[in-house]
Amino acid sequence: MTHQDFLHALVCPTTHTPLQLADDEKSLTSQDGVTYEVGDTGIVNMLYPKELLPDDAREQYLYDQAFLRYDRGVSWVFETLNHSDEAATRAFMIGLMDLKPGMTALEVGAGTGKDSALILEKVKPGGTAVLSDLSPNMLKLAQDKLAVDDVNVHYFLGNGSYLPFADDTFDAVFHFGGINTFSERKKAFDELTRVVRPGGKVVIGDESIAPWMRNQPTYQTLWKANPLFRAEVPLEDVPPNVANFRLHWVFGNAFYVMEYTVTAQAPEIDIDLPIPGKDFVDNWRIRAEKAGE
Repeated sequence: MTHQDFLHALVCPTTHTPLQLADDEKSLTSQDGVTYEVGDTGIVNMLYPKELLPDDAREQYLYDQAFLRYDRGVSWVFETLNHSDEAATRAFMIGLMDLKPGMTALEVGAGTGKDSALILEKVKPGGTAVLSDLSPNMLKLAQDKLAVDDVNVHYFLGNGSYLPFADDTFDAVFHFGGINTFSERKKAFDELTRVVRPGGKVVIGDESIAPWMRNQPTYQTLWKANPLFRAEVPLEDVPPNVANFRLHWVFGNAFYVMEYTVTAQAPEIDIDLPIPGKDFVDNWRIRAEKAGE
């Protein structure tokens, strides 16, 4: 996917209708007149809404201020969590995406590009990685750091709850370390799933102390020091059209990672299928109706 192909692939983040690319390729305009700018370095500003909701605006501001010290701080956090092997854990998480050379992957919340570098290696040669973040400073740092030989890499500023792509665009999507703070978390789950083709993988993770560890003294200290670790795993936000769901606990059982395969449609129960071997009609519907009497 060339840069021009990438620009043409972008759609309105709310209606998913095509955008009009300007002749100078410096902007894209939606059918309702909203303009999205293409920066000089190729990073496209696809943020929606233009004025972010308060929680999202706060996170953008904090990351923009912390981008130069962010990697050191995060590595310290993981070191405190049972002296976890950060590199091995990141490799494990990216491995869940089942990427192969030539595939197309999206990372939402790419940050400074630590996980992005692993994604790039998986889709080489000939693959495409699309990287996004809320923070301009973080994303520009990732762009400056990443080696892009034998792989296509494209960048956009974006809100994970409003992805500017058509359905079934990617082979896999990855997000780690931010969804707890999303203003519209359920919508983000829907979007992260919508843009993956049936059979593709979604991998999502963030802070959450495993239930069996929450009464341990040092974990209670962690809980008090950073309220984000109090978050529950957002299982209720997972869309219905998924299969092969698995939940993993990483970084000292203080972060979760969920993986699932996207399906073309949600599963259903055949509540009218007769139970075999009976001389009268019996099925789930009849049993439910009797239970409600």
